[in-house]
Amino acid sequence: MFGNLYKDIINAIDDAIYCINPDKKIVFWNKGAERLTGLSSTAVEGLSVNQSLLLYSQEDTPLSLEEYPCVVALKSAIPDRNILKLYYNNDKSIQIEETVYPVLKNSKVQSVVGIFRILSKKPQEYLEQQLINICAWCKKIKTQGDRWITVEDYLAETSSSVFTHGMCSDCAEKIFQKKVYLENYQMICKAISSSVSLKEVFDLIVNNIVKVLNVKACMLRLINHKTNTLDIASHCGLSENYIKRGSIQIDQSIRDILEGKSVSVYDTLNDKDDKHRAHIEAEGIRTILSVPVKTNKEIIGVVRMYSAEQANYTDEDFRFVRALADQAAIAITNAKIFESTVSRAREYLRVFKEVTQAVNSTLQLQKVLDLIVKKLPETMRLKGATVRLFDSDEKILKLVASYGLSQKYLNKGPVDLEDNVKIALNKGAVAIYDVSSDPRVIYKKEAEEEGIKSMLTLPIIFKGKVIGILRLFTSEHRMFTDEDIDFTTSLAEVCGTAIENARLFEELRQQRGTDVY
Repeated sequence: MFGNLYKDIINAIDDAIYCINPDKKIVFWNKGAERLTGLSSTAVEGLSVNQSLLLYSQEDTPLSLEEYPCVVALKSAIPDRNILKLYYNNDKSIQIEETVYPVLKNSKVQSVVGIFRILSKKPQEYLEQQLINICAWCKKIKTQGDRWITVEDYLAETSSSVFTHGMCSDCAEKIFQKKVYLENYQMICKAISSSVSLKEVFDLIVNNIVKVLNVKACMLRLINHKTNTLDIASHCGLSENYIKRGSIQIDQSIRDILEGKSVSVYDTLNDKDDKHRAHIEAEGIRTILSVPVKTNKEIIGVVRMYSAEQANYTDEDFRFVRALADQAAIAITNAKIFESTVSRAREYLRVFKEVTQAVNSTLQLQKVLDLIVKKLPETMRLKGATVRLFDSDEKILKLVASYGLSQKYLNKGPVDLEDNVKIALNKGAVAIYDVSSDPRVIYKKEAEEEGIKSMLTLPIIFKGKVIGILRLFTSEHRMFTDEDIDFTTSLAEVCGTAIENARLFEELRQQRGTDVY
């Protein structure tokens, strides 16, 4: 595919350059790629891109083969640029910027050329460079030279990236007479950014819609997928009797949105058979306007405006409500991320405290070890865990505690010769994403039969001396995060302390006789 001259030219380039064919196999690997990864061209050429000891993750989430930038470009025939973490040679990782270019012939993709380089700046600085200023009202995008163009024109010129929001001069002039729109929109954006509670953000949204649009009432409902209902999250302007209806079944407004409508307008006079008609008439409602609340492409709720007469909303009205619905979605997403992070940290802290208390309250070594190997899988959603300690001669690692693994797997043989154990004993934690293909694992067949996909090995250290290893096993492929490794490393240290405390107690008991308790 590459002539000698072209190979010489590409090999002279410092950047890492590779090429894959339509079968997703690497057909070229330049000297820059060899220098960056330590993988020679002879080692990777001819292999599928995910068999070449290269793994990608984005925001600590591993990418599947179909999500690799080069594979996406094979299908889309569109160049793309990504900021990713690249794992290579099994235990190394770097932040890279990768650009992929499909090579077309007769409108068909013949191959894809990928170029990646180590980031010279922090990843966050690159992400900030990718932020695209998009008008929250008309959806035009601001380009160089303060030129505002439509989303369609922008996507035709370049690849998509992460959107941020602004407001173009055209829209600013258009809504000048409705300055209150902008003021209230900015107030809600500020409330979200200043970490106001989710309930307060929801209340701000429904109250401002009523005030700005001068409608009878407003309600925000969120979808409950367990009960297939729309549950009340916030409301303004509705009577207690109307609110007492509580959750309602997913209705036509949601079905309209699922069919692609940006808004759903319901005129109560046109539906004589509505089972809620008595409540609607008693409340004095004529028109109900529903706007979806979406995160990415998933509908998570609906904002509803109620008017006492047939409504005549303008385009600016619709845009204002849609913009506020977007802010509700952002607030929900932020809250979920925060809750997930806090919950995980809280659970890690709880388990660490429980194990530490056990170490301080008992000198029964086996009790502490059994607690550690049981609590780790429960807390971190693992398949199992083991602790192995050196024997009295400090030559052989002997199994002293295990959880979640079969006796057949535990009896597979000594682990001392495995490279991942040797590395862990000398350098620290060793994370293995794919046990079945990693050369540092000896017992691949036994691991496959046991259903083990990923593994983390950590040394147990006391006062600078390695006395054993702690191992974690998963039933699904997993990229262990820094938070995971920090937490388990701390527990391994606690484990080391418990072991030495028990050993010292045993020595003291033997010196003074069996009456020491």
